[in-house]
Amino acid sequence: MKKLSLFLLVLFVISCKQEEKPDYSLINGTVENNTAETAVIRGKNFEATLAIDEKGQFTDTLYIKTDGFYDLYVGRESTGIYLERGKNLSVNLNADEFDESIKYSGDLANTNNFLAAKFLWNEQKVNYKDLFSLEEEPFLKKIEANQKSLDSLYASSNISDENFKKSLDEEDLYSRAILIENYKDAHRYYSGNEAYRVSSDFYDGLKNINFKDTVAFRNSVGYQNLLEAHFNRLVNEETFESGNNNQTVMYLKKVDEALPDGYAKDEMMSSYLQFGLKPDATLDEAYTIYKNSDPNPENLAKITEHYNKLKAITEGNPSPTFNYENHKGGTTDLASLKGKYVYIDVWATWCGPCLREIPSLLQVEKDYHGKNIQFVSISIDEPKDYDKWKAMVSEKQLGGIQLMADNNWKSKFIEDYAIMGIPRFILIDPKGNIVSADAPRPSDPMLRKTLDGLL
Repeated sequence: MKKLSLFLLVLFVISCKQEEKPDYSLINGTVENNTAETAVIRGKNFEATLAIDEKGQFTDTLYIKTDGFYDLYVGRESTGIYLERGKNLSVNLNADEFDESIKYSGDLANTNNFLAAKFLWNEQKVNYKDLFSLEEEPFLKKIEANQKSLDSLYASSNISDENFKKSLDEEDLYSRAILIENYKDAHRYYSGNEAYRVSSDFYDGLKNINFKDTVAFRNSVGYQNLLEAHFNRLVNEETFESGNNNQTVMYLKKVDEALPDGYAKDEMMSSYLQFGLKPDATLDEAYTIYKNSDPNPENLAKITEHYNKLKAITEGNPSPTFNYENHKGGTTDLASLKGKYVYIDVWATWCGPCLREIPSLLQVEKDYHGKNIQFVSISIDEPKDYDKWKAMVSEKQLGGIQLMADNNWKSKFIEDYAIMGIPRFILIDPKGNIVSADAPRPSDPMLRKTLDGLL
């Protein structure tokens, strides 16, 4: 009898193991008119890079730990997808009409085709300028009306997966909360009313959200984005009320105080510091706060490397140098500009924010013409866009000295200044020393105050 019981127990264990869900998901895709070398899938502390072949095809086995929402990137375009262990997904799209062309097949076709339709609906129906320009009550009513439209879209999609619906409801909750968190600053920007304030009960709708949910942080990109929006809002409010513009230090302190030591805190702080750590007077304090927050050793090593680079380009240090092709012919190096202040614009023809600064830059150049300052623009366009750069400089009649970096993002001058986002503006004194490695933009009135104080 004991032998029989043991046999049944072993059989039960084997059966349970056979019914366990596989720890992988299969994905493949075809990209028409493809120019990207890879597709990237990212989310839930997971990332995979998939090579795209000459036919525009990619395929891989993804060893994901958690079912749920992920992001699929192809070149500079991206979309949300839903993955489950043990299920396969096929995606077909046209790179020239990314959102409009995405179609899915496979086990997860219904859920992902709904997500594609939802993403396209938001792109076509939601004008964020109009939305955030609304007054408080109409704004709240509009986001509720938008959610009802998306609920109707879901109802017509014939999806019976309860796990997906639960995850979708959570993501919709986070998306609504992100809009509320961003409303005040966005309304000030679009309305032009810098003194705008919301009513005292405006954030009451967020009271049921736990902003210290470390489990949700691991499992949801939407929740991670919400937490980022929440702490940025708190920092912006304090900046607005106190006039203290030390935002990086304020952000780190608020996250450090609010979240327990561990993964969520470390990711929030280290991710922010990738762009938020500045080569200015706050550098040492910000780094010290992070170093004392019990960070992950690997992240600490990355931030320390970044800190050391920034330390080398703080005010008063000799500037890294360049010697780049000049649009008018030959090359120009930084040494040849000694004796003048040098205001450098690092940009690219594909960069929308860079292009929006051009009118302001041209006006600043005009207003400071004849003064002891030289304006220099350095393009980090890739070789394939070289002709586009040449043409744009001529067509837009860009002023100053127009240069092309020798290796786009990997050009030594760009790496020495730890540039990870553009436009980036740099101000150097007549001796070749750094005034500011992250100077005000041409559209920022602070630039003129800075220049007037120097010239």
